Amino acid sequence: MDTFLQAFINGISTGGMLTLMVLGFSIVWGVMGVINLAHGEFIMVGAYMAWYASSNWGIEPLYSAVPIFLIMCAVGFGLQRVLVNRVIDRPHLVSLLVMFAVSIVIANIVKLVFTADFRRVQSDIQAGFWPLGSVTVPRKGFVVLIVALFVLASLQLFLHRTRLGKSIRAAAQNREAAQIVGIDIKWVYAVTFALCIGITAVAGALTATIIPVFPFMGPPWTLRAFVITALSGLGSVKGALGGAMALGLIESMVATYWPGGIGSNMGVIFAFGLLVVALVARPQGLFDGLRPVDATKA
Repeated sequence: MDTFLQAFINGISTGGMLTLMVLGFSIVWGVMGVINLAHGEFIMVGAYMAWYASSNWGIEPLYSAVPIFLIMCAVGFGLQRVLVNRVIDRPHLVSLLVMFAVSIVIANIVKLVFTADFRRVQSDIQAGFWPLGSVTVPRKGFVVLIVALFVLASLQLFLHRTRLGKSIRAAAQNREAAQIVGIDIKWVYAVTFALCIGITAVAGALTATIIPVFPFMGPPWTLRAFVITALSGLGSVKGALGGAMALGLIESMVATYWPGGIGSNMGVIFAFGLLVVALVARPQGLFDGLRPVDATKA
């Protein structure tokens, strides 16, 4: 039983990290119809920013996450206005190739600047474990989980309670109708992309205390984001939590109980196997996406 509880706690901890990581990818895909293949690279950039602030100025990643969010929101806004906005109306293959090129450019620029060496971010706040009976709770994972739940709740309130949030939902449901009632789609898309890149960079900053940081760490995270988004439904905030927790628990349980020391690899196999089953049985995802909204009330 202790082994199961420890695997469950580890799975919840991983799920919190995956929740924070997938939110930006899911919203961009659901609202703008753009599959951001550079998503993992923005996680990597956030991780490097946290490492730089920690190693040079001694700032904890939990605190540096706030300025990292603001800086990357500005970067995301500019990137959307200059580049992404020009490919939204083109065939999906064009946006895929453009974002794939962006991912390669970012990764190689970071490699030229910081080399390909692995970096570690130290954190006093998130160091160690909390004992809980016969099991332990990792502080790093718990802190990331709390931040993920806070961001998720804030994003949910923003999308459903604010005028701009309702405009984003309206644009996701019916772009033409939203334009007819006077919603500035270009502005909505730019704000959406900015927020999502900011959230993604925060995910990188906080997870940098858990995983090693290096220039080519992005692609596996992009694949995970794709799996969770396909499972949960496009633009589903609650679904992102459910899909991330499911994936985290699957990987943790398989890694714990699969014999032969190959449980981690089998966890990945099981996760992508679940994706195949879900896409065949329920192509729209296991959870509802962004709910329809009356554009005239946005």
